[in-house]
Amino acid sequence: MINFLIFGIILLAISLLFDIIYGEPPLFMHPVILLGKIIDHLSPLYRKIGNKKIGGFLFLISIMLLYSFPVSIVLFILYSLHSYISLIIFIILSVFLLKSTFSINSMNKHIKKIIKNLENNDILSARESTSMVVRRNTSEMDSNLLSSASVETIAEGFVDGYFTPLFYYSFFGIPGSLAVKAINTMDSMVAYKDRENIDFGYFTALADTIINYIPSRLTPYIFSISAFFLGYNYKIKKLINTTDSFNGGYSMGAIAQILNVRLEKPGEYIINETGRNPDIKDIKKAMKIYYISSFFVFLTTVSIILIIFTLLEYIKL
Repeated sequence: MINFLIFGIILLAISLLFDIIYGEPPLFMHPVILLGKIIDHLSPLYRKIGNKKIGGFLFLISIMLLYSFPVSIVLFILYSLHSYISLIIFIILSVFLLKSTFSINSMNKHIKKIIKNLENNDILSARESTSMVVRRNTSEMDSNLLSSASVETIAEGFVDGYFTPLFYYSFFGIPGSLAVKAINTMDSMVAYKDRENIDFGYFTALADTIINYIPSRLTPYIFSISAFFLGYNYKIKKLINTTDSFNGGYSMGAIAQILNVRLEKPGEYIINETGRNPDIKDIKKAMKIYYISSFFVFLTTVSIILIIFTLLEYIKL
């Protein structure tokens, strides 16, 4: 048990270092790209089921199992063989899979492009760069709205793109992170409120809401602690969510209060209306909060793993 838990912490640390130093693997071997292809291939089969909600539910369960169960069996076998070769393969495969469930490096690259474009007063390129990280139309956005979209992306992306996968890793290991990534990817592909997907993607959207529920409500406190260490305003008057998202608004509301900025998605929501318009400096500050918060989540994940180990040892006694 001790070796397995220590392995869990070591694998997490290596995965984070791999992500920070190297970033994403090539697209042809990226697990999430494969996941997307599986979703595209199987989705039409389940859409043929008469009751769209039932079809969507079966689709959700199938994709989660296909993406996490076979890999779990392979990892278990490799770990159980007790040979140096199997151990090396176990470590490499585990790091590769775990890293695929989160990304700090990718967020950094996307946001840096937006910052560079805005600093060069290249508004057209900034709009194009921003369109790569948000679902909204960026063609008419000014620098303030682009800055707002960037800060929102950083805040919301911290939850579903980093915190949530690690949160479930601490309880369920790599299978937990993979299942979370499967839900998150399906949510971005089928959980829309249009005529084609509103029923089919119902349970996917519900699953995504459930898995992000706790991380989204812990994130404001993590942002606040990070802001304190950075010397920023760290006081959050209250947890606010003025968006139609059940979870996303909490992280955005927290960072809006910390930076004292007004975040807006035109025609949909305004967060912290009395704040000033955000600019490039606020994007940079938000990224610093993201980095420090990522470190705190790493420590939190390690702590949860150690607490679970302690409880299991206590139960044995």
